Amino acid sequence: MVLSPSQLIVLALAAGAVLLLFGVRRAGSWLTGAGLAGLLLFGLLPGAEFLARPLQERFPQPQAPSQLTGIVLLTGAELTDVSEAVGLPQLGAHGDRYVATLRLAERHPGARVVVSGGPIGAGGAPALASQTGIARTILLDAGLDPARLTIEQQSSDTCENAANVRTLVQPRSGEAWVVVTSAMHMPRTVACLRAAGWNDAIPWPDDYESLPGIGGVFTARIISRLNLLDLAAHEWIGLAYYRMSGRTSQFFPAP
Repeated sequence: MVLSPSQLIVLALAAGAVLLLFGVRRAGSWLTGAGLAGLLLFGLLPGAEFLARPLQERFPQPQAPSQLTGIVLLTGAELTDVSEAVGLPQLGAHGDRYVATLRLAERHPGARVVVSGGPIGAGGAPALASQTGIARTILLDAGLDPARLTIEQQSSDTCENAANVRTLVQPRSGEAWVVVTSAMHMPRTVACLRAAGWNDAIPWPDDYESLPGIGGVFTARIISRLNLLDLAAHEWIGLAYYRMSGRTSQFFPAP
């Protein structure tokens, strides 16, 4: 969090102001200028939009097959600390993943639903202290038949999600499995799915963060744009790291 782009912009402005206050003009001016440039480019101008849109638009919404074998929901929208504190399952900004999953489950009543994430109740913690525990509670409370739900609890990142779910469900030729996650997260997800050998999994993006076209480009939305910058940077860095570390074979997979 300290090294996220928005934090670095704020830290540069703050550090520059302090240095100028104490008479360190050269370093203070450089840091203040860098912070102001970042704020202008990514807070006032649509720099963050141009980083986010290639990620978000890489995999368009597909046409669902007439029959689905299964729906895979990747965790990441859950607020574990808040859920544990209040005793209710809570979702953050990426909760649209659950809307997409429940809509698909309603339309395809014969499809399995698989949630992938970390262990429920690890170390004796309550179920709502884990992402998969929150997911299970929300889906069952929404009326999903428990017999349809499978929880994969051994994954701590996207590539583990892909590999572990494929091992768990053993998809066969001719089966139709969709993988639901945020639109900006989908390129990294597909790279991991292909690295795991699950090439025919169907990407099902949701949770769109950036407006299509040029709508909203020239509006003053500094906080939301800086948040969008952090999300986009996280995904681009994740794509690069997974590729350089050998966990994936494609940097920016295409449909």
